[in-house]
Formats: sequence, structure tokens, C-alpha cells
Amino acid sequence: MKNQREKLLAEIKTFPHKPGVYLMKDAKGRILYVGKARNLQKRVKSYFSRQVSAKIAAMLSHVTQIDYIITPSEKEALILECNLIKTHRPRYNVVLRDDKNYPYLRIDLNEKWPRFTIVRRMQKDGARYFGPFASAKAVRETLKSMGQLFPLRKCGDFVLKHRTRPCLNYQIKRCVAPCVGYISPEEYKKIAEQACQFLEGKAEGLLAELERQMKQAAARLEFERAAFYRDRIFAIKRTLERQAMVSADFANRDVVAYLKWPEEERIEILVLQIRNGYLLAERRYSLKLAMATPEEAFCDFLAQYYYRQDIVPAEIILPFLPEEKEILEEWLSEKAGEKVVIKAASSETEKRLLHMANENLKHYLQNQGLEALKELKERLHLPTLPQRIECFDISNIQGQYTVASMVVFENGKPAKKEYRRYKLSLEGQPNDYAMMEEVLRRRYQKQEKLPDLLLIDGGKGQLQIAVKILQAEGLNIPVVSIAKGKNEEDKLYLPERKNPLCLLSHSLALRLLKQIRDEAHRFAITYYQKLHRQALLDSALDKVPGIGPKRKAILWKHFHSLEEIKQADIATLCRIGLPLSVAEALKRELEAT
Repeated sequence: MKNQREKLLAEIKTFPHKPGVYLMKDAKGRILYVGKARNLQKRVKSYFSRQVSAKIAAMLSHVTQIDYIITPSEKEALILECNLIKTHRPRYNVVLRDDKNYPYLRIDLNEKWPRFTIVRRMQKDGARYFGPFASAKAVRETLKSMGQLFPLRKCGDFVLKHRTRPCLNYQIKRCVAPCVGYISPEEYKKIAEQACQFLEGKAEGLLAELERQMKQAAARLEFERAAFYRDRIFAIKRTLERQAMVSADFANRDVVAYLKWPEEERIEILVLQIRNGYLLAERRYSLKLAMATPEEAFCDFLAQYYYRQDIVPAEIILPFLPEEKEILEEWLSEKAGEKVVIKAASSETEKRLLHMANENLKHYLQNQGLEALKELKERLHLPTLPQRIECFDISNIQGQYTVASMVVFENGKPAKKEYRRYKLSLEGQPNDYAMMEEVLRRRYQKQEKLPDLLLIDGGKGQLQIAVKILQAEGLNIPVVSIAKGKNEEDKLYLPERKNPLCLLSHSLALRLLKQIRDEAHRFAITYYQKLHRQALLDSALDKVPGIGPKRKAILWKHFHSLEEIKQADIATLCRIGLPLSVAEALKRELEAT
């Protein structure tokens, strides 16, 4: 490990003092982390010349190669970093989910009869894309509203080609029947362009244009066409009235806020899209922190989010100014074709909008626990809402220092006062089934404060053990086990169900079960490490005369390992309560091992 570190440091000394992107790779050549730098050598060297967090240290332990790409400027480095993260999705980067997971509205104005469709991936095909939308439900609702405002065709190309008379949508004024030639391609395309204009938030200009066309039609005595424009003006105004007017300055801006999830290494981000003063849409994103702090993750999100946006507003309001403010502004201004300003909320209007975004995030996070429980009840067919969930996990190495943990979640939140740890009697016998059977029997023989759902970390075997114990104790508690599949996908096993239940990765129910499982594992490992550490200390301390149970307890309280005791001097050992002779004997014994 030391040789590897020295090898990397030697390579880093050859890195240029120029802007660019660096790629940290493991022994198999997989990209673990992508970063950008103003000065490549200085930035990469900093990982090895300062005290780093545990997460960064864990990543560096796998790094065997560091490559770099020089860019003309920091702005190009930022764009290249976004592209590489999107392409490779490195394990230790904050990664915004790939575009294909978010729905978009697509329309190709080059077609003879353009129409809106829902797609999951943007392509460079000359079409217009609007989004991404936070969910399929959100994009379907938008598409439904657009169908009421702009009577474009709903049918596919095959149906359009073979239809001989107008469909029901024409009868209810939701389509202008291009299939039977009731409108010219030029007039139809104008409607499609106006629909795009509306989605871009340019409703005021659109209304002015429609009113002009209405008056022209009336002047030519084309009263049916004038009525058509009048009805659309009315529909658009009614839609705008339902939208919230959140700023009187009619500005185009995004307001971006974030909150860290309690008990989880994730942040939730909310983007309020305000166009002409109206709140046009809100989009929510959940990101794992990886190696980043919440603030760093938020800044990483900004770059990746706007990298994927075709339409950038003139103002972006943030809770704080990122270090790369000037670079982001330069890049986004080029992308928008006009000056884009990134600013922290300062005016009363901006502070109120940011406060509104924060309040929406707080409300969302507070309700996610309940929503997850509702989804669990529905997907697992539970008789009641699982307000109390207990989860068990086993930790041991070849049957040594065998322990089990029980964690409890109440109303979707950890109830740490209810956690329990068990030292199992099956010492030296690596039998996970027997260990699970022992801890479950010890827990449910008491039959006090029973859960609404029992969660087991394991597969079908552990599930069957749990069912057997509950039946033996005469308890009717729903039980489910969670296990990782071949592709690291979590699968749920239920009694009397042959195949596992697979929930989508973004399912709130699955996310909650994984959080509970991981918490049980963490709690079990912590207890196992404590017993293991004490056993190692005991074996070494038993050889030192004058150290009994009380003095062992003193050493356990102040030190976490034999290595820490070795590094402590005699004065420190005496200060915590050991006599001088005992401290000297302890140092001699440890130095001899």
C-alpha cells in the first residue's frame, strides 16, 4: 500500500499546472472518481498531502492509476467533467440519475403534422425536448393540459395515415383534424410552435400574438376562425390563473433549494421554475452524497442539471454562492444566448421564493415516511400500516464473536432507544440459520411491544426460520426478508410466494427497507467490533501482571485498539489510572509482541 502511494505521488509530480479533468481508477481500470481542477497537479496532490475524510481515504485505498485530460479553460473542464460523470457514473461521484430515467416531452417541428410524445432519452435528432419531469405522472398531467390548450393530433402516424373521418378529439375541440385535411400544414405548425412557446414560459407574448390573429380574422369576417383563437386565449388565461403568480417583476428565474435527509447520506433538491413571474413547474431530485458534503453535492448537482437543460433562465437563485459562480455564469450565458446571473437570495422577493422552496422540501421529507409506509402496506398486502418495523441482522467471522442486532423504526424513523444487541451462544459454529433462530426465539418469547412488520436480512432460508419461530410462539406478524441479487439488486421474499418481489430502485418502500436493513447491519457490526477489540485486548493484557478486570475496563474506556495503547506513553497510562510499575510492564509486553 505504501509503495502504491509513493508510485502515485511520483506520477502526480509530472502532472501539468493547467486546468483539466482527472480520473481516478482501480486495478481493473474502472473509473472511481472524476474531478475538475484549475491546477491539475496541485489539486490531485492535495489528496495525498492533507488529512482526508474516511470516505476519501476508502476511495484512495482502491486507486492504482490517475489519468488526466488538459482543457483550454476551467469552463471546458466543468463541461467535460459533467459529460464524463454522465457517461461513466463513477462510484464515488455525486451522480444525477441518467436522462433515460426521467421523462421528457418531445415534438419534432420538422414533421408535417408534429405532435407531443413522452420519451425517456434525449437525442440529437432535431426535435424539441421539454423537461426533464420529476415523474411520469407529472409529464402525463402536463401533456393532458397541453392537449386542452393546443389542439394537436394525439394519434400515431399509422392511424393518422389511414383515418378517413375525424375522431372524437375533433368533436370535443381537442384536435384540428389534420388527418382529413381540415387544416393546412402551415396553420397546424403555427399551433405547434405556439405550444412550444407556452412550454418555454412565454405565455404573455403568446397571448398577444393570439389576440392579434383573432382581430385579423374578425376583420376579414372569418368569425369561426376568430372564435377558435378566442377560445384558446380564454383557455390559456384560465390556465395561467390556476398557476401561482409568485413574483410581480415577471422575471424568468429558477429557485434551487436543498435539504439533507435525516439519518441518510442523501440530499433532496427542489427546483422551482418561474417564468414571467408564474410558477411553471417544480422538479425534485434525490442524490446520494458519495464523498461530498451536502454543500459540495448541491454544487455538483447544479453543473450536472444545467448541463442537461436546453432552456436556461436569466436568473438562478441559490441558498449560497458556489465557488465556481463565475465559471457557471460564463458557461450558462453562452448556452442561453443571453446573460445568466447566479445569485444568493438578497431581495425580499428572492428570500420569499427561497423560503417557499425550503418549506416545500420540509413538507415533502416529513411526509415521505408516511408515504413509504403506505406503499409497503399496499405492495406487501399488510393488514395494517407498518408503524413499527423490527429488523434483525447477524454478524460474525467463522462463528467467532457471534452477535445479532435488532433495530426498530417507528413511523418510518429510527427509534434508537428500542434497539437491542444480542451475544449469541453458538460461538464457533458458523450457522446463520441457527443464529437467526436463536435471536428470534429470544426476542419473541417475551411477546412485548410487538411489531407490525418483521424484516429479516437474508433470503428464503432466513425467512422460513422467522415464520417457524412466529408460528411456534403463536404470533401472527407479517414477515419479509431482503437480500441482494446477482446484480446488486435487492429482492424481497414473502411467505407462500414462490418468486421474489422486485420493487423499482426509486420505490419509497424499497428505500425504507434498505435503510432499515443497513442500519441493522451497522448496529451489528459495531457490537461485533467492540467484542472483537475487547477480546484482542484481553488476550494481550492477561499476560501483564497487575492488570485485572478493573484496569482492563479503564483501558477499554480510553483506547480503541492495542495500537493506540502502544502509541501512548507511560505518563498517559499513569494519568488514566495505572500505577507506574503496571504501566511500565504493559509497555514492555506490548513492545515485545
